Amino acid sequence: MPENLAGCRVPTTAMTDIRNYILDIIFPRRCLSCDILLGNDSAASYACRHCLAAITFNNNFACAFCRSPVAGGKTCPFCAKEHFLDKLLVTASYETPLVEKMLKSLKYRFVRSLAQDIANLMVKYLKKRLAFQGEVDQASTLVVPVPLHFRRLNWRGFNQAGIIAETIGRHFGLNEAAGALKRIRNNLPQAGMPDRGLRIQNAKDIFAPGKIAVAGKTVLLIDDIATTGSTLDDCARALKGAGAKEVIGFVFARNKLKI
Repeated sequence: MPENLAGCRVPTTAMTDIRNYILDIIFPRRCLSCDILLGNDSAASYACRHCLAAITFNNNFACAFCRSPVAGGKTCPFCAKEHFLDKLLVTASYETPLVEKMLKSLKYRFVRSLAQDIANLMVKYLKKRLAFQGEVDQASTLVVPVPLHFRRLNWRGFNQAGIIAETIGRHFGLNEAAGALKRIRNNLPQAGMPDRGLRIQNAKDIFAPGKIAVAGKTVLLIDDIATTGSTLDDCARALKGAGAKEVIGFVFARNKLKI
């Protein structure tokens, strides 16, 4: 536990509050959407309550691969013949300006606190889908984040999918199992590849089963964003190979390739 100048022990949470207070003075936080100055009463770390409330949740479902309308996010029968992911749930539209700004600030400016903001929104989405709570069995469902390669994790300092998975597991009483998957190849970042074919090829055979057993389990597979679905599908391949019964992808937003 840290000490103050008088030699007294200072709780870690108090030190965090002091640090955040000082940072807010030196670098005032502004809403990513409307640019208003944020105070301590902000509902999120970088969004005002008004803009955060304006984010609408997805009510429609599309196949993870061909994007055709489907029931409950299930992979359509045609794509299911060639893919491993059983279902994809998407919280919000990437076309929403604040959603795009949150994700870009998280991934490229390394604003770690935004991962918690995104996690909270994803929890609210699942709570609104009341059927979800009836769809999962706590004893047989694992929450698994898409892992980063250790080099990228060391460079970024955190795995946003891990933060999101931990929050979701805690809220729904599900076991979070980060060790169920491992990344065995440090592939190129998908964001730098505008071509769909290159993205799909880039995400092949980069994941393998981890130390935590998934045989007979339903896996809620967590990531911040999906585009072609290829990363989630390769994770599902590894998990199904280890005996997982069902793999449900769950992301904050889904991007469209601009070709």
